[in-house]
Amino acid sequence: MRLPRSAPRPDGTPAPLAVVLFSGGLDSTVLAVHYARTHRLLLLSFDYGQRHRAPELAAGADVAAHLEAEHHTVTITGLSPLLTGCSLTDPDEQVPTLVPSDAALRSITIPNRNAFILDMAVAVATARRAEVVALGVHHTREGYPMPDGRPDFFEAYREMVRLASRGFHTPRVEAPFISMQKEDIVAYGARLGAPMHKSWTCYLDGPVHCGTCIACMTRRSAYARSATPDPTHYDREALDDASDPGLP
Repeated sequence: MRLPRSAPRPDGTPAPLAVVLFSGGLDSTVLAVHYARTHRLLLLSFDYGQRHRAPELAAGADVAAHLEAEHHTVTITGLSPLLTGCSLTDPDEQVPTLVPSDAALRSITIPNRNAFILDMAVAVATARRAEVVALGVHHTREGYPMPDGRPDFFEAYREMVRLASRGFHTPRVEAPFISMQKEDIVAYGARLGAPMHKSWTCYLDGPVHCGTCIACMTRRSAYARSATPDPTHYDREALDDASDPGLP
């Protein structure tokens, strides 16, 4: 389904610009379509040396092309060697699978990631006079496990943006899915006709989703709980071999 570009305003002026933090994952794909209804899009992807960057960035480019959206990748790979202890950036750490324990969640937490990518997105939005900067963080059954994915973080961050942008154009910072769970996002994306089948979630860089990392398990669970057919290609051999305790 090819989605139409947002229409101009009634007075003929262009639709406002939304800068969307865009990983090419399921949440950011739905988020982009959410804003495409009312805004022009500037999709920002980030290459900070994450383990799964090749398929993730490829998915982002594919979705952006599908949406006919402006898309840029910001390269900050010099950070990766410094982000030790995180399994998504440290090659000496193993990506946890199957059980979303506290230790596993800490292992996949990239310190301050939302803050540093938001800063760059806000800078772009200020320069481009965008109306809004948006990201697709959401609620989980464990609450808000990432420290910079919580409502109090965004409340404080918005105040920081206000102070940092004094005298300049100041975009709004929005997280419209923050009270939703992933199955709600899948159901909403299905209603919008979002190209979720093109998105990439897996924390590994295989040719298909592994199906057993925490990200894949959350994706599988979201489709199952939303009663939405899952079009994702998973590594069936890995799923068959895994001692799967059940979806979260």
